[in-house]
Amino acid sequence: MNKKDTLIFLGIVVFLLFVGWFFFRLINGNVSFEPVEGSFQAWVWDNRSLDLAVQVLLVFAGALGIAALLPMEEDDH
Repeated sequence: MNKKDTLIFLGIVVFLLFVGWFFFRLINGNVSFEPVEGSFQAWVWDNRSLDLAVQVLLVFAGALGIAALLPMEEDDH
């Protein structure tokens, strides 16, 4: 995959994300995403946000470690 193909793919992905966001807003209108007081989601984000951030970083580091183990693709010039 060359640079032009990568940019086209990235453009398509970004376009599809915006289309999905647009249709979500069109169908649902102005939806409030405030957590309900006393819900599990509110408790997790209020009391364990540092724990969740560390877990996200560990998963990301694991994904980068696996990517580092995979063989590099050779470019044809």
